[in-house]
Amino acid sequence: MVVNAFIQSMRALMAKFGIDAPDIRVQGLTLDSREVNTKLAFVAVKGHERDGRDFIPQAISLGARIILAQTDDTKAHGALEMRGNSVIISLYDLPNMLSKIAAAFYDYPAQKMTTVAVTGTNGKTSVVQLISQLKDALGTRAAAVGTLGSGVYDGEDTAWDQTPAANTTPDAIHMQYVMAEFVQQEVRHLAFEASSHALVQGRLQQVKTDVAVFTNLTRDHLDYHGTMGAYAKAKRELLNQPGLYAVVLNAEDNESQNWANAAPETATLVWTGIDIAVPTATQDRHCLATNLNYHTAGCDFELQTSWGSQQVSIPLLGRFNVSNVLSAVATLLAEGERFEDVMKVVTRLHPVKGRMEVFPFTAHANVVVDYAHTPDALEKVLQSARAHTDGDVWCVFGCGGDRDAGKRPLMGKAAEAGADHLVITTDNCRTEAPEAIARDILRGLADSANAVAEPDREQAVRYCLEHANQNDLIVVAGKGHEDYQIIGTTKTDYNERAVIARLQQEYSK
Repeated sequence: MVVNAFIQSMRALMAKFGIDAPDIRVQGLTLDSREVNTKLAFVAVKGHERDGRDFIPQAISLGARIILAQTDDTKAHGALEMRGNSVIISLYDLPNMLSKIAAAFYDYPAQKMTTVAVTGTNGKTSVVQLISQLKDALGTRAAAVGTLGSGVYDGEDTAWDQTPAANTTPDAIHMQYVMAEFVQQEVRHLAFEASSHALVQGRLQQVKTDVAVFTNLTRDHLDYHGTMGAYAKAKRELLNQPGLYAVVLNAEDNESQNWANAAPETATLVWTGIDIAVPTATQDRHCLATNLNYHTAGCDFELQTSWGSQQVSIPLLGRFNVSNVLSAVATLLAEGERFEDVMKVVTRLHPVKGRMEVFPFTAHANVVVDYAHTPDALEKVLQSARAHTDGDVWCVFGCGGDRDAGKRPLMGKAAEAGADHLVITTDNCRTEAPEAIARDILRGLADSANAVAEPDREQAVRYCLEHANQNDLIVVAGKGHEDYQIIGTTKTDYNERAVIARLQQEYSK
């Protein structure tokens, strides 16, 4: 474990921030008081939901020798207090310092790799995974951090380690820790998802970032950010990352122009898009797709880039997956990979787990599992499904509870516009009643008779299998790679991919 390789004196560490601290040596930092022992320093910060300072007594009882505690008093910055056997160091604006402290503790691991940060409402996971696939195919030891977890890419069966609290982007300490682990495992390339929460909370502040990728901006997380303007601004914080030399932008999204206007003058802009004109700015680069052809095995298109052009065939479904591939290819080309080399491996791409993943059935309609849980993502998934089938499109979906209720009727509207048959089911309803969430969704339908309500997700899929024609396509949206449901305050086992794989066997008998 990396924690054993980074024994640090708190005196030397804090001296980098102008703080005189005792020469107490620790092997790591933690935000979780339950992990505290004599070898770990506890970091007590005020979070969005909990105040870590409330857990200082627990950390002391568990033997913490050093506690870094946030203070709201500027005059108390750097003050030391002894409580029992614990030294508490008060730090003003500790949340803003945390990424810097963790980077210093783990010896600035991002400096030892090429790093790519991907942000946007939809497509982050797929782009990160596709980048990792391509780098691995080109012979570079690659790692990824994001919604699926973190780990060194090792083929389709990579076992991803879940991040604490299942966050898309780890906290500031864990992010540096994971990168230090990757350095020890001789990783040379890291692609990671940069969530809007992580950006505004400064979790990535001291992560050197070579390439930033922006996929798109649609409604999501307004329960946290409040407005679309604040949400968009949070995403653009990625442009302030240290070391940025290239920015990959989706020319089909209007928000991209705001990114271009705010990008560092020293950064190269690479524009991606489907069936759009080549950018007129001579200093900008491009990576575009034209003449798309959809078929049951994937998509064909002509790739036109500033580095060369070629006909491409990928085993991925959907227009949005072509967009994801363009972002991944553009990233590698911006990093300096040879166009010819990238073209040799692009056909080896495979679907990301739970992202437009097809489960074929021999005598029933095929099922597509996707993580789509925003109106825009659901709309694009259903459009893609329509392009890849001659039959009807069925859609099984729900909405999360205790989250932005305003998007629920929008999800219903998107589903009704894209599918012929709707089955409204339960997602992570949390403490809300499933029937109340379903009523919110129904308000977005022009004709509620178009929908069937089946709160049990497996039974919802069975309903579609038993009523759909063999040439139809069933899209099951919302869970994707997840292996749980949150009902009330309880997280229960539910792996949709495993359930549908079991149904494959059952319905083939």
